[in-house]
Amino acid sequence: MFLLQRSIGGRMQILPYALPPCHFHYKSVPMKTFASLLAALLLTATLSAAEIHISPSGNDAAAGTKEAPLKSFSAVLTKLQQWGEGDVIDVVMHDGVYQIEKPIEIGPEHQPSGCSMNFRALIGARPCISGGRKITGWKVTDDGVWTTEIPEAKDGKWRFRELFVNSQPATRARHPNEGYLRIENALPDRRSGFTFTPGDVPVAAVGAELVFLHDWSMSRIDIASIDEPTNTLKTKYSIGSAAPHYAIDHFEKHPRYYFENHAALLDAPGEWHLDQQSGQLTYLPRAGETIENTSFFAPFAEQLLIVRGTESQPVCGVHFQGVEFQHAAWSLPSEGYASSQATMHEVRDGSARSKSRDIMPAAILFELAKECSISDGRIANIGCSGVWLGSRTKECRIERCVIENVSGNGINIGEDRNRRVDGKSWDEAAPEQIARGNRVANCVVRRCGRQFFGSIGVWVAFAAETEVTHNEITDLPYTGVSVGWLWNPTPTPVEKNLVVDNHIHHVMQKLSDGGGIYTLGRQPGTRLAGNRIHDVPLNAGRAESNGMFLDEGSDQITIEGNLIYNIDRSPLRFHKAQEMFVKNNVLVCRDSAIPPLRYNSTKPETVEQTDNVVLAADKFDLATYAKRVAGAGLQVTPPLLEPAE
Repeated sequence: MFLLQRSIGGRMQILPYALPPCHFHYKSVPMKTFASLLAALLLTATLSAAEIHISPSGNDAAAGTKEAPLKSFSAVLTKLQQWGEGDVIDVVMHDGVYQIEKPIEIGPEHQPSGCSMNFRALIGARPCISGGRKITGWKVTDDGVWTTEIPEAKDGKWRFRELFVNSQPATRARHPNEGYLRIENALPDRRSGFTFTPGDVPVAAVGAELVFLHDWSMSRIDIASIDEPTNTLKTKYSIGSAAPHYAIDHFEKHPRYYFENHAALLDAPGEWHLDQQSGQLTYLPRAGETIENTSFFAPFAEQLLIVRGTESQPVCGVHFQGVEFQHAAWSLPSEGYASSQATMHEVRDGSARSKSRDIMPAAILFELAKECSISDGRIANIGCSGVWLGSRTKECRIERCVIENVSGNGINIGEDRNRRVDGKSWDEAAPEQIARGNRVANCVVRRCGRQFFGSIGVWVAFAAETEVTHNEITDLPYTGVSVGWLWNPTPTPVEKNLVVDNHIHHVMQKLSDGGGIYTLGRQPGTRLAGNRIHDVPLNAGRAESNGMFLDEGSDQITIEGNLIYNIDRSPLRFHKAQEMFVKNNVLVCRDSAIPPLRYNSTKPETVEQTDNVVLAADKFDLATYAKRVAGAGLQVTPPLLEPAE
């Protein structure tokens, strides 16, 4: 971030300018040379910049100036095609909510001469791109319940899973209102249902959604029947993914569950229910809420932004600065949601590919993109995953952003192995296509995985030279940061990923078998260093949760200089891991019965340990040892840390 002098509306102003990334690394350039290059870049940006203004109250027939802004992004993108080679174009976004019903799509056709484009907030403005619709027309019944009718829901054109009240997620009607129930016994097929404790299940809740928790994943399946005499519940479709270990009682004999989305469950302030037959939306107000002081939004658009190039022409230099993104929808597969890990789930659409797995989409997607960024922004109230620097992205950045209240993963980097090139997995046929050099820095990632508990704060799959640094990652149902996506040590192009100087805490709040940081596969040169990780609770399922969990195939990874404490199980755990390097860490154990390193199907001699400090909790002084990771966490506070009023 730099201060740049620029003429705006005929007046010279000083404003923050996010300099596009360059093709050199500043640490390898002498200071005088770096200063000269910086001055030249700033001069170029100053001389060649042009502006297009956009406002929710604008007019697409206008000139696009500050005094006469455009209204729609389609008009802006059309205008962008008029600039010449090398131009830097600022799309200046005025204050207000930009409501969209389909994603903004930016491709090579909007950069005919290779110009860079910066979508940035007007000084003092807080623009918000929203894929939601405001819900009005509320009436108050005699018993104080609020109702309104959604005609599109009645017609089957809009069936939303989330409701945001005064910019905060409301609670879908559920039972029990807090905590979980536990099954008595699985039915003989271990898939179609279970018996329950008498009195646990409201008989009227047929048609509600069963939310079923496995160790590190979950299912969301509609209820087909509830038989009170036998205390038996059956579901419309199979609980759990097809793999044998997702059977109802595989991990635990009496696993957890609860129900959502039925009128019979609507009984607590702050809960809501949408009747999909009548289109009636019902809300139970909380203390102090009135129709006049309460706003309602529900997501409609399935994505908000897609920046996608081609193999021959990647999109380059597209930046969003100071912009808020809210309200994106995602519908469950037609036969319910059965996940494995990190929002990977069965397609379940009744076709031949129903048992194949796919990953949940993200509200913001970059593909075949280079040197793009989102900075100083906020991504919130999202029904799918948040933002994805995906296939064949290079040197893209997410910096100084807040990612919160997201149903899936907060941030995705890279991709899985499903994409094919010449009939083979892309990583075998074209390893050079790996997402490389992307960065997530100084972000707050919190309250992700709201609907889909197996989600990750920052998911780095097949990627190389990724930097996840100086972030605060917290309040998650499962793992904080996950790196790698292959369950064996076969060599792949995954390498040199850095998870460094992050503050990761209060994760693993609902599921088990993960940790503050989780890894898979061979990753030569990957470093997990300088992180402060704490408050990982006792695992609720069978497998334990840890400060770091180095899972199957993890190999050639260095774990160095981390502080790990307030972990109910071992600070570090290795499962079918290979050669690892553990040095200069502070590992705090709850008591003497808990080892600092836990080995599952891992030979201890393959884990090289050097100069680690191991302490019992009663001997640990946080003030003393926190100095070792004084740089962990945010270096710069994101400017949109708090929601807009």
